[in-house]
Amino acid sequence: MHYLPVYILLFLMLIACETQEDQAWQNAKMSNKLLAIDSFLMVYPDSKYTADAQKLQEEYQWYNAKADNTVYAYKKYLTDYPDGLFSTRVPQQLDSIPKDSLQLSVLSRSTFIGKIDYGQHETKVLAFQFTEIRKDSSGIYFLAKINTSDARKDIEGRIDPNSNNISFVENDKDKTMLNLTDGRVYVQGNKILLESTNVHQYWNLLKYTE
Repeated sequence: MHYLPVYILLFLMLIACETQEDQAWQNAKMSNKLLAIDSFLMVYPDSKYTADAQKLQEEYQWYNAKADNTVYAYKKYLTDYPDGLFSTRVPQQLDSIPKDSLQLSVLSRSTFIGKIDYGQHETKVLAFQFTEIRKDSSGIYFLAKINTSDARKDIEGRIDPNSNNISFVENDKDKTMLNLTDGRVYVQGNKILLESTNVHQYWNLLKYTE
């Protein structure tokens, strides 16, 4: 009888912990956001809801990829879930991404902003603007000025009008190297998005046409 209050206290503490976990799980589910599920798993890594949370993580990432409808989004899903519930749908989704005709005058009008994520650190792109852009026998050639939170420089590259893929060329003697991976140009309503197609480096540049 002497130890009964201690057992009762421990029991009540256990019930309180379970109640907090249950409430946190319900809140995470009701939020309908991937970030909420990620946060729940960080707080309760060994939760009784872990399997359900991981399934929701995958479903949200897939739905987000379909909403973005970009090469990077689908490749990132496939990298994270190579044998996932929706992995067999990725090739079809990649093929269904529209390849809009690019109007060079629209591309060169006004500036893009965005970011470059190197994994260890992220730099903001304060301004990116095509200063010269023209078609030739090999596709579309361009010169551009880019101003990031770390550097300001000129950069050149090419756009394939058949695939809308974009690649950058930098002078390897330049002290400042951005090392931008290949990407793709997307025309989505009133916005134009330039985005990485390499899952090992994420970058994006965005501007609105209106």
